[in-house]
Amino acid sequence: MPLTQFQRKSLLVISTVILAAVPGVAAPLFVSNFSFETLPVGGLNQSGCGAGCSYSQTAIPGWTMVGSGGQFQPGNPSNTTYFNSLSDGPTNAYNNDVGGIISQIIGVPVVLGEVYTLQVDIGYRKDAGFSGSADLLINGQKYTATGVATQGAFTTFTATYTGLLADVGQSITIELNSSGSQGNFDNVRLDGTALGGVPEPAAFFLAGPALLGLAAWKRRRPFAAGRAS
Repeated sequence: MPLTQFQRKSLLVISTVILAAVPGVAAPLFVSNFSFETLPVGGLNQSGCGAGCSYSQTAIPGWTMVGSGGQFQPGNPSNTTYFNSLSDGPTNAYNNDVGGIISQIIGVPVVLGEVYTLQVDIGYRKDAGFSGSADLLINGQKYTATGVATQGAFTTFTATYTGLLADVGQSITIELNSSGSQGNFDNVRLDGTALGGVPEPAAFFLAGPALLGLAAWKRRRPFAAGRAS
């Protein structure tokens, strides 16, 4: 029997609700010490960089480092020699070497079709040139974050990668790179967004009233038809 106008409208409402829930929702992936506020044993034991300023020259908890670097508290707002504004908390990571790398392997492998978005706040010191960059390293391929640096501040740089068949199961590595003068980094975020997938439970709660309405209409329909005959 052909669908009535009411049935068609009900199905349209249900389909719209469910399809609206299908697009993936970004879920944060765990990044250890993402804001560099977890300090090394002994703290930031180096001084001599001005009022309220201190730094370390040792391994960064949760990260692997190639080159000379550590964690840095530039003393803002008591000391604006280096930055007029900071990113997320008083501490950032730094590397002084050309080819210096601060890296971390994320404990989630690549999934086909999933969209991964890396965001890193990269600092541009007032007293030096800009030399920071950030990459997602996957199966030997680098996906470089882009953004526009502002001197005296931290600016968000973003890289996006969609899981490829050839990369399924591969590890995801975040790399923070320096080239030339000091590279400064903070607030490292990585999100994974699945495309398609299963609708969220909320979608079924929203679709419920429409389904119940359609079922009630079907129960009433024979009785209404009998009265009309």
